Amino acid sequence: MKITISDYLLTRLKELNVNKAFGIPGDYVLPFFDRLIDGEHGVEHVLSRNELNGTYAADGYAKVNGFGAMAVTFGVGSLSTVNAVAGAYSDDTPLIVICGAPATPVLNTPTDKLYHHVVGNDFDTSLKVFENITIASERIMTAESAPVIIDTMLRKAYQMKKPIYLELPYDIQTTMIDAPTSELDLMLNQSSQHNLNIALDAAKSIIMASKTRSIVTGHQLQREEMIDEGLQLVERLNAAVATTFTCKMGVFEDHPNAVGIYMGKVCEPYTNEMVEGADVAITLGVSNNEFDTGVFSSEIGHEEGKHRITIEQNRVVIDQTVYDNVFLREFLPQLLDSLVDVTEGVLNLEDRRKFAFEHKDKFEATDAALTIDRLFIQFSNYLKPGDLFYADTGGFINSSQAEFPSDIVMHGCGNWGSLGAGFGMFCGAVFTEKADTSRLVTIQGEGAFNMSAQELSNLIEYKKDAVIFILDNSGYGAERAIHPGKQRSYNDIPVWNYEELGVAFGGTKGVDTDGFIVRTEKEMEATLTALENPKGVNIVRVMLDPWDSASFNIRFSQLLRH
Repeated sequence: MKITISDYLLTRLKELNVNKAFGIPGDYVLPFFDRLIDGEHGVEHVLSRNELNGTYAADGYAKVNGFGAMAVTFGVGSLSTVNAVAGAYSDDTPLIVICGAPATPVLNTPTDKLYHHVVGNDFDTSLKVFENITIASERIMTAESAPVIIDTMLRKAYQMKKPIYLELPYDIQTTMIDAPTSELDLMLNQSSQHNLNIALDAAKSIIMASKTRSIVTGHQLQREEMIDEGLQLVERLNAAVATTFTCKMGVFEDHPNAVGIYMGKVCEPYTNEMVEGADVAITLGVSNNEFDTGVFSSEIGHEEGKHRITIEQNRVVIDQTVYDNVFLREFLPQLLDSLVDVTEGVLNLEDRRKFAFEHKDKFEATDAALTIDRLFIQFSNYLKPGDLFYADTGGFINSSQAEFPSDIVMHGCGNWGSLGAGFGMFCGAVFTEKADTSRLVTIQGEGAFNMSAQELSNLIEYKKDAVIFILDNSGYGAERAIHPGKQRSYNDIPVWNYEELGVAFGGTKGVDTDGFIVRTEKEMEATLTALENPKGVNIVRVMLDPWDSASFNIRFSQLLRH
């Protein structure tokens, strides 16, 4: 059976659970879009509002569904995705950017002509740029090479949890090749068996000799779909467990052994003591990034007699010894098997504060103006099990410190910290299978929302039921906290009537969109009650003092000052 190269690629993407592909058409990529629309591969097109937002959406989609895809045209399209691709690389999210390019005869013929969408007459500009922010950057120039290039690139992205960039010349997009006769072999067993075995022996020896244990869970555990194995390790060791900034997972925060969110010296004292004070602390799928470590203030394993076992996506570090090419997906199951007879750890839990904003902090609402410290207690009590929740920058930073119920995973700007990413990601996540059975909630600072607000029209077009909280403090609140005491125009944002944007973007007020303005605790409480089971796109404009900042955020911002 013969199919086009475009259909071959889309068939492989469907095997990776990509049911929706985001994209902006352009002349160089139109044949691919025709196959995306007309082909029998099971992948549907979602038209994004610009390339950057669409790639954010592919990232947000991938964080829930496992893999994402964005299709663009040459130059103006491909280079517009760069910031989002860099974010996906930074936060270990596998996705593909598919770029339509000029036809192969044009690419193969040296010229002094200046083609449109081309930087000078260098057709390789995008390939060179993406070499730095992807795990693979390739162009298919022949039909014979297409299956191998496509399969190899997708496999590598899935193995390493990183983005890839693929150029399809105009004529290549509809060239016919043999259809795949078997599913893509992901070849996930990659570890050095020698390194794995000695790392396993070293880790087991330390754990067996310990009395108290702690486990810090990270985003790589979620990317590898090994949350169940993480839970098994917590319970087998009777370890204290904490989550991290870049990937709060309610299943761990709601666990009886939970001690909060760990961020070095930034987190609550009790969390820090329980994690760093254990005989052995295991960081499970946590990268050594600035936010998860509390601006590198973590001191796990620093105290004499304490041990640290770091299990990352593709290596294990035990105290100071590095075991390369040992993959989380292979090491963790074997570690569990080796600890069948381990003695249960000693765990003395205390009734102390684990989060800046906890359920037990719930208060009787008053007519007082909203403050962030009180607002996020209300948010903490609003969220419920199963919610699909995204946030951006200020909303993300403060939400990370809120106690969440089980079966909720929060995503957002992560360690890359790009303003606008959180809402773009949310607008991708709403197209996942999980979104069909979840309440859809996002918290956005208005500074971040200003950068990707166009995607709101997609939520209305596809008739999504969602709640969008926009924190309106008239500017970049996070930057004010980092650089305090100065009134600067560059931190101020012109006022939008956010509550009216649903209508401006094509909705009908009271039918498929609605808007709210809240200024007081009582107004917020009433709005949260009204939106217990939201219908349509609901935009809640939360009015805050420009200089208000959460107590936690002030502590965090002090460490971020340069």
